[in-house]
Amino acid sequence: MTQRTRKILAQAGSFVLAGGLLYLALRGVDFSEVGTALRTAEYVWLLPLALVTILSHLFRAWRWQVLLEALPGETPRRVSLREAFGSLMIGYMVNYAAPRAGELARSAHLARRTRQSFSGVLGTVAVERLLDVLVLGLALVSVFFLLLDHLTTLDTLFFAPLRTRLGPGSVLVLGLGVLVVGGLVLLVYRRLVAGGHGGWAGRARTALRSFKAGLLTVLRSRRPGVILFSTLAMWFCYALMAYLPFVLFGMNDAFGLTLVDAWNVMILGAIGVALPSPGGTGSYHYITIETLVHLYGVARSVAASYAIVAHAGQMVLYVMLGFAFLAFQGAGLRTLREVVREPEAPVTAPGPAESLRPPA
Repeated sequence: MTQRTRKILAQAGSFVLAGGLLYLALRGVDFSEVGTALRTAEYVWLLPLALVTILSHLFRAWRWQVLLEALPGETPRRVSLREAFGSLMIGYMVNYAAPRAGELARSAHLARRTRQSFSGVLGTVAVERLLDVLVLGLALVSVFFLLLDHLTTLDTLFFAPLRTRLGPGSVLVLGLGVLVVGGLVLLVYRRLVAGGHGGWAGRARTALRSFKAGLLTVLRSRRPGVILFSTLAMWFCYALMAYLPFVLFGMNDAFGLTLVDAWNVMILGAIGVALPSPGGTGSYHYITIETLVHLYGVARSVAASYAIVAHAGQMVLYVMLGFAFLAFQGAGLRTLREVVREPEAPVTAPGPAESLRPPA
């Protein structure tokens, strides 16, 4: 099986997963009531929702910019906030077509634009994701305490079915898989350490050093306060992004939902976004709808309307901004595919669009 075939099968599998979860999420929903909810919604709240969404990713781009500045080099090129934000939006756009490829796309795109090592830039993205996992873990702890009265419901909805499907045999297979993967990683690592300077081992060792340098930027950065502030501000914006659709559909008045409730819904929905479906399609809808219905007593049609608008609104915004940055830079989807396919390829001379960038 060729690499291209494997990629196609993996991408097809993600869309099948998204379709199945979306079917489960919307099964039993009265779409006439969804239509009524959509018609009576106060869409004036879409503007502040879009602004808060953009602001959250400006904070993320700012944090990424600070990490990129900490990459080692004799004359490190300062990455502008616009470059970081543009690459970030392109990555989000790619995620809707190929789950998890967006991280590679934004790393490769920024590396090409700024003439930095792809492996080093990818290391900073890995740091970003590690920070997100850390904050998400702390947020899940906060949700645990905020929803102490609903733990039985949460277990019935999400964890009991998982325990039923994962029997002793599945756990054994998973454990063996971890051991095999760990052994392969150890063999490759020993090959890299013992290998010479040439061949694939030498190239891989160079890339590994750059990736490690990217990982260490969080410790090397001279602006840890900015990293902390931008992270907290970004997650506060995420909570607002979950709350404003409550106001849009009048759920804050009809069901007494608050910003704290939006935090709980957002954190639980983030688990769905983490699943390998395009942009969290299906998985986000399922977890969000079940949470609103069973924990907060929201009518299923209103919960479905909330999930559809919240997810679709972000998707449209990310795709529009991603295409806009590609168009501004004089690039297109073909160029982006080449960037993803050959991330370490040499950088071509800057075109007219690049001359519009502010000086470093």
